[in-house]
Amino acid sequence: MAKVYEIIDFQRRETGSKELITKFGGQPDWVAIEDWPVSAGWENRKMTFIGQIFLKKNMLGNQQDLMVYLFMTQPECFEDSFYDPDIAAWEGGETAVRIQRLDGVQTPISGASGPTVFDENDAQYEYLPVLKEIQEADEISQGAYAQLDSEQFDCIDIDKIGGTPAFFQGDDTPQEGCWKLLLQLHCNFLPFVLRAGGSPTMFVFVSKDFEKGGILIQDS
Repeated sequence: MAKVYEIIDFQRRETGSKELITKFGGQPDWVAIEDWPVSAGWENRKMTFIGQIFLKKNMLGNQQDLMVYLFMTQPECFEDSFYDPDIAAWEGGETAVRIQRLDGVQTPISGASGPTVFDENDAQYEYLPVLKEIQEADEISQGAYAQLDSEQFDCIDIDKIGGTPAFFQGDDTPQEGCWKLLLQLHCNFLPFVLRAGGSPTMFVFVSKDFEKGGILIQDS
């Protein structure tokens, strides 16, 4: 069995505090250097900061404290109809994951601000996930998805940190390298806007050596 952290709710707060925490929205709390990615297809357009995951030592098998930052090319406001389908692709150039090691750092550094998530009123807040520690079965093999019944699938088809990805369009685990699920989010059921398709689920993976990461999206 594997330790998993189910996201059961989000607590909204005003932006501005700089802390080494897991959050969505606001601005990145950089540990080492500012490392804001830009879109591959839209010249000099900064990707939107989605959130950061604070992985304390041994939380997912990591040997030291890490901060993982998530970015995606997104519209500028709620009424903006912008959408780039390349966000769904593993190497589409419109999503990015940055990983920084704390190495004893206790206070985040400052950096230039950039686009961040907003709600349906174009208000910008930070959202702190409320986590519940649960247990899941170890990784499901590629052929096992078809054998899951609806109840078994529903158990893994939750917003969470860690665990087994609840793929609904076949096993989409990256083929090159060894990866583990960092985050699974159902994009249309969040307190902030995340435009990723009709009924999308976002899967964030990190390599098992915690050196790199990536994002893919399945959409029904």
